[in-house]
Amino acid sequence: MLQLENVKLEQGRTSGMLGVKNHNLKLPYTAICGEEEGEVTLITAGIHGAEYIGIQTVLELSRELEPCDVTGTIVFLLMANPQASYSYTRLFVPEDGKNLNRVFPGEKEGSLSQKIAYTIEHELQNQADYYLDLHGGDTHERVMPFVYYSGVAKEEVRKKSEEMAIATGMQVRAESSATTGSYSYAAIQGTPSILMERGGGGIFSKEEIINYKIEVKRVLSYLGFIKTMDHAEEGDSQKEVKKAVYVDSETEGFWYPQKEPGETFLEGELLGVIEDVWGNRIQECYGEFDGIVLYETVVMGVSQGDSLIAYGDLSSCHTSINTL
Repeated sequence: MLQLENVKLEQGRTSGMLGVKNHNLKLPYTAICGEEEGEVTLITAGIHGAEYIGIQTVLELSRELEPCDVTGTIVFLLMANPQASYSYTRLFVPEDGKNLNRVFPGEKEGSLSQKIAYTIEHELQNQADYYLDLHGGDTHERVMPFVYYSGVAKEEVRKKSEEMAIATGMQVRAESSATTGSYSYAAIQGTPSILMERGGGGIFSKEEIINYKIEVKRVLSYLGFIKTMDHAEEGDSQKEVKKAVYVDSETEGFWYPQKEPGETFLEGELLGVIEDVWGNRIQECYGEFDGIVLYETVVMGVSQGDSLIAYGDLSSCHTSINTL
């Protein structure tokens, strides 16, 4: 039986607070144990606390899914980085200034970010058979709907993760070589995992939330946690990114993107520029190949080292999972 700290999860809906190891911070969760026993899926949100679209999606799903409609157990970590969520802090854990998604597996005796990562890994990830990490464009960026899966896990885990990514029905899936993110570390440890993205700017529409919930439920349906859904149409294709480029600012200045997230471009096209206060171009970003913009910074002022834009190559993959 699944247990979080001293709480044994019984059939039905259980809500509580998970204590961070060696700290007084507690993380809110809701677990739904179905009438039929089965596997465990972990769904997290708020690794980056101001990515509210992911948080709102898990808040709604954790209240809407009924135990009688669930097989196995779905554990929702509602906010992984609470103080950032409450204080509208982008990217970092306010208490130590670290990016939580860069410190996994964490350290029990480390800073708060490392302790949160350690807790998520030891209390949640190691009890899960599958893992979905919900993100979105942060306060300074916009993201097209796409999904990452780990390309550095063992082959059977990589393949299952890719199938989960396909099951979302999102426009693009991207194979990632990251190793320190929450989902990528879980995959390396043997848990099929994906990271989902959409929206941004610290805001969301009702339609975006509806779509995000559908995408999550498609995965849960494919994995057998909820009844079969009919949202995905047979023959749906999904584009795949095998190579991605991440461009950072080389200097401080004003950033002017020339493309929108989800927009395609040709090799050599201008994707954005940084100008100084007199309008002189001090950095230019050109596409290294034909591709698509995955996400980009949409605020004007940037500092050295800030993320500007991420884009990927594009190939049409007609793989689809027709059991949805």
